[in-house]
Amino acid sequence: MAFIRGHEFIFENKLGMVFNFYLNEQKHIEYIASDEKRRWKEKKLIFGRATESFHLDVDDNESIHIVSYSKDGSLYYHQYLGGAWVNYLIFCYPEEQRVMYPIIKHVENQIHIFYYLLHNEPKNRAYLLHLRFHNKKYSTNHITTTDNHEYINPFKIFINDNNNKMALIYSSINKGYEQIFISKFDMPTGQWSEPLCVTSSKDKKIYIDGLLQNTEILHLIWSRFDEEYLTVQYLKLDMDKILVGELKPVSLSLKSSCSFPVLIYYKNVLWAMWTEMSKIVSCCTTDMGENWSEPYIHEDTKKIDFKRYRYIGGPINNKKNILCDYVFGTPYPCIQFLGFGGENNDEIPT
Repeated sequence: MAFIRGHEFIFENKLGMVFNFYLNEQKHIEYIASDEKRRWKEKKLIFGRATESFHLDVDDNESIHIVSYSKDGSLYYHQYLGGAWVNYLIFCYPEEQRVMYPIIKHVENQIHIFYYLLHNEPKNRAYLLHLRFHNKKYSTNHITTTDNHEYINPFKIFINDNNNKMALIYSSINKGYEQIFISKFDMPTGQWSEPLCVTSSKDKKIYIDGLLQNTEILHLIWSRFDEEYLTVQYLKLDMDKILVGELKPVSLSLKSSCSFPVLIYYKNVLWAMWTEMSKIVSCCTTDMGENWSEPYIHEDTKKIDFKRYRYIGGPINNKKNILCDYVFGTPYPCIQFLGFGGENNDEIPT
């Protein structure tokens, strides 16, 4: 058994229905939904074109918004209207350009789409773009340009609902080394702040993830590449008092093959999880990152297949009380979250 690369989406609505979004064997966007008794029903096709990647978000009315990038260079927005999925072509990029990591966010009745745009030359340079849709019009922001060594890390978008702001983290080369940067977006003015470099170590950083707690505290996690080893690193930041270069990350793991670290806040406990030697390893903190438990190896996960899910709880009634971006779980049809919470290891639908 093994860790399955790639990821799918899980959305639970206020009625307890579960939606699993994924790319089928033809790379078409598809989903399967459960009924209110959490029994899987029929599969439904959203978009019948070969898709490279996609991302979705759910608004306060539980309407689903999707952005996708097709293998022919087309960037699409998808919305469910009048009983059918409607597909809007945003751009069609030429062969010498490529889109990576499209993300969609619905904030204050506006659609925000983010992605990296790459050209054939120079290699490993990415232009981070922000499309903002409002009243059938859109504006385009070029947020920043990133340079990378071998691997282009995904960026992350965080929503601060209390003051109409968004935050962004990404990595780029600074003085010869890969560092993590933060920038903030002010919704009323439509402006991004100057990026701040919040790390200073000279190691290679990959699999960067994060979690914004209570709109103020940003928890960051990544894998540090040290010779032939990967070590999980953690850093806690106060978004209102970012001390550039003064904070030092904490190592949560030993030197091993620690990959795809994720952060999950569940029932007042913050969990860090990652894959290591085909198994899930986790540790936790009850004081929001001040002190961490010793890593625990979930030996049983070596005997099963598992993958990552992007989890979205219903905005009105999130029964599982989970705050996260990614979570590990077993594949369909018996999707079961793994590695945290003990009693949370129940199957989603049956």
